[in-house]
Amino acid sequence: MKKIFYIALSALAALFVSCDMEKFPHTGIEESQYGSTYEDVVNLSVSIYTPTKSLFGGGRLDLEEIRGGMFNAKADFGNYYGLFYAWIMETNDQDAEGPWFSDYAIIASQNYMIGVCEKFLENNDLDENDDEDAAKLEKVRNYVAEARMTRAMAYWDLVTKYCAAYDPATASSTYGLPIQLEYAPTSDASKYPGRSSLEETYAQILVDLEAAANMTTEGVKNSKYWTIDAVNAMRARVYLNMKNYEEAATIAQGLINSGTYTLANSQSAMDNMWYHDASDENIFMTAASLQDPCTSTGSYYIYDNVNRDGSTPNPQYLPSQTLLDLYGATADEKAKDYRFNTYFQPREITVEGVATKEMYLMWKYVGNPDLRSGAQLNYVSAGKPFRIAEQYLIAAEACAQSGNISIGAKLLNDLRRARIADYTDGSYLDAASLLAAVQDEWSRECVGEGFRMINMKRWGKTIVRGESQDPTMTRPGENYDDLVKEVSGPNADARSLWPIPKSEIDSNPQIRDQQNPGY
Repeated sequence: MKKIFYIALSALAALFVSCDMEKFPHTGIEESQYGSTYEDVVNLSVSIYTPTKSLFGGGRLDLEEIRGGMFNAKADFGNYYGLFYAWIMETNDQDAEGPWFSDYAIIASQNYMIGVCEKFLENNDLDENDDEDAAKLEKVRNYVAEARMTRAMAYWDLVTKYCAAYDPATASSTYGLPIQLEYAPTSDASKYPGRSSLEETYAQILVDLEAAANMTTEGVKNSKYWTIDAVNAMRARVYLNMKNYEEAATIAQGLINSGTYTLANSQSAMDNMWYHDASDENIFMTAASLQDPCTSTGSYYIYDNVNRDGSTPNPQYLPSQTLLDLYGATADEKAKDYRFNTYFQPREITVEGVATKEMYLMWKYVGNPDLRSGAQLNYVSAGKPFRIAEQYLIAAEACAQSGNISIGAKLLNDLRRARIADYTDGSYLDAASLLAAVQDEWSRECVGEGFRMINMKRWGKTIVRGESQDPTMTRPGENYDDLVKEVSGPNADARSLWPIPKSEIDSNPQIRDQQNPGY
C-alpha cells in the first residue's frame, strides 16, 4: 500500500512510535507529491508549534508535582491522578501511557517536517543571489532548526519521566529512550528501535539543540516562536541535569546578563505573569487565544464544579503546610513574598461529613480570563516553559555545586530581592548552605511547573509527603500522608520512573525485555 498522508496536524498527531503508520485514508495527498513547493513547507510549519500547547501544560506538569511530596490529597478526593499520587501506577495506566504516545507522535511529526524541509532545500529552483529567494531559503532552514527544538523538547519530556536521573559515571550503561530520527513509518516490528543508553539519549537532545541554535531568530520577551535564547535556556537546563555545571552556569548567566528579560519585582507584576500571561521575564510563551487555547493545567487544585467561577471550590489536592511554610514562618513573612500571594489563595472548602474550613488552595493556574468565555473557569493560560527566573536558579545551583559561592549567592539574592518585599540579602558561608537555599528556592519559585521530580532526582533527595494544613481535611494512610520514597541511586523506588506502556512493550520486540525495573 502506498503511504497516504493527511497533511493536517490531526493526522500527524496520530503517529505512534510502533503502530502501523501505513494505514491512512486515501483522501489525503500522496507523500511523494507533498513538500515540493515553498508554500507546502510554509503550510506544514504549523506542526512545529501546535505540540507546544500540550507539551507545556496539563498532566505532564500536574502528575510530576502531585507525587513530589508538596501536595496532600483531600480526604474525599475522587482518586483523580490517584495512582500517581500514591505511587502505585502500573503499565496499563492511561495517565502513564499518554505522554509516551503523544510525545512520540510529536517526534514523528517533527521528523516528517525536517525531512520535507531538507528535501525542499536539496531540490528547489530558488536563487540564493536573489533577495526574495534567499529569504525563503533562510526561512526553511529556520524551520529545520525550530523542528529540532520541538523534537528535543519531546525527548526531554520523555527522558525525565521514563528514565533515571543522569549520572555521568553510569549513563552509558543506563537505559535511555528509543531514538527515531527519520520519518519512516512501517508495520515491520523488527525495525522498531530499542532503547538507547541514557548517555546516547542526552547526546541526541544536545545535538538537536546545537542544530537549533543555528536559527536566526533573536530572543525577544514573550516570543511565541523558538528563538536562540529559548534554545540556550533549554541547553542550560540539560547541562545542569547532566551535572556539567560550568556549561550550565555560563549559558544561564549569558541569558541573565543580556538584559533582555527582567524579573517580576512587584505584586502586580507577579499577578500579571500568572493571571494575564503578561511579563518581561518570559523567554518563550505558547501562543494561546480564545479560539485556539492551550491545554488546561491545575484544574484539580481548584475544581469548582458548582458555580464554576472559583467561589465554590472542591480541590482534589491541597498545598501542604510544609510547602506554604517555605515562604515564611509567619503570616506577615509569607505576605511579603509576592509569589505566595499569587500562587495561593484562602478559600472555604468542605469535606463531606467532616467539616467546612478555610484553607489555602493552589491558585497559580486559575487561568487567564481572556482565554475563557464568561466567568466559568477553564484553567487555561499560556504555557511558560522558559522564564529568566529559572536561569537564575540554574546558574545559582551550578555555582553552588562547583564551589563558586560568591557568584551563586549573588544570583540567589538577586532573585529573592525581586520576589520579596523588604528583602535582606542572605549570607552563605559554604557551598552546602548555598545549595540547600537554592533547592528551597526552586520549590518556592517553580511549584506546579513540572520541575519537582526532575529536581529531586537530580539532587538524590528523598520524597517525603509534606505535613497537611489540617489532617482532618486530607487523606490519611499508607502512601498518602506517610509517603517516603527514594528517587535516585540503588535504592530508588521503582515508581520514581514512569512505566513504559504495556501496549508498547507488547508491540515492539526490541524493548520487550527493556521495561523499567519493578514493573
